[in-house]
Amino acid sequence: MFDQLLGKFSYREKVMWARLFKALCGLFNPATLGSFTRVAASILLIAELLGALMFQLPQTPRGQAIDLSEWQLVWSDEFDGSKLDASKWSNWYVNAPRRGGYWDKNQILVEDGCLKIRTQYRDDVPGKAGWYSGEVETKNRFAKKYGYFECRCICPGGIGLWAAFWTLGEGMFAPPTGSAANGCEIDMFESPNFSAKTRFMRDGVNQATGYDGYDGVISKGVVLGKYAGKNIYTQFNTYGLEWNENEIIFYINGVETDRLTGVWVPQVEQYLLLSVEVAGQTQELGIGGQSVPFLREKDNIAQNDSSIFPLDFIVDYVRVYDRKP
Repeated sequence: MFDQLLGKFSYREKVMWARLFKALCGLFNPATLGSFTRVAASILLIAELLGALMFQLPQTPRGQAIDLSEWQLVWSDEFDGSKLDASKWSNWYVNAPRRGGYWDKNQILVEDGCLKIRTQYRDDVPGKAGWYSGEVETKNRFAKKYGYFECRCICPGGIGLWAAFWTLGEGMFAPPTGSAANGCEIDMFESPNFSAKTRFMRDGVNQATGYDGYDGVISKGVVLGKYAGKNIYTQFNTYGLEWNENEIIFYINGVETDRLTGVWVPQVEQYLLLSVEVAGQTQELGIGGQSVPFLREKDNIAQNDSSIFPLDFIVDYVRVYDRKP
């Protein structure tokens, strides 16, 4: 019966209900009841899961920790130079409209040992006054099949800002196949601060994946959950993905948050992206070119106090590992 009830929920809700059921069973386990510490821990876990289910509050990562001593570094950028390394990174859009603003290569800085994707309002671009941010990617420079992928970063904290560390395969732009095998989008994290209604989710990020394109009809996607980092807008946190032929495993600060198997696992090389989206417009092109809602006006970046800008998405490093033989 429990399985039948779970069938009515989204993937994230199914996971939450399953974890809640397990936590409740654990609370009434005689071994737990005999220890005040275990009872208190169980109650805190149950309260957190209820908050995740009822109010979409972020959960604390509670899975296994990854042991990087079992892995060897095969590719990285420590951003120690004074400009973006063009042998490793390129731009998807250059000086082009992107949702509520523009992606511009001039918003990409490398300084203080970090990559910075800067968001600010600019009126110095002829005919294109507006909000500017940016994106970098390793397409045509570096792509990989399987491994462990990680970045260490500080997210920009403001309404209408959507920072992300993600990976793409060419299958997202090919005819649908019914699985991620020919490539997909995997979001190691997306900052939820792009929405006014999620401002209370301080220090929480989404982790998600999808395949079969972006048209919204054939495409398949799943948000695994909202998970908590530690002061993500002021301190560095790490976000990682372990990927092998059988599963993809998500991490925050080296602790597992969730995993997927089967049709969700790509079997081709994928490349890496770092980006900041800007909200503000209420329509964007969707299926067949018609306009569809993107974000509501109250999520507009202009709702922020102007004194917080410019805001930077600060990336300390991006590293890719292979498991040691």
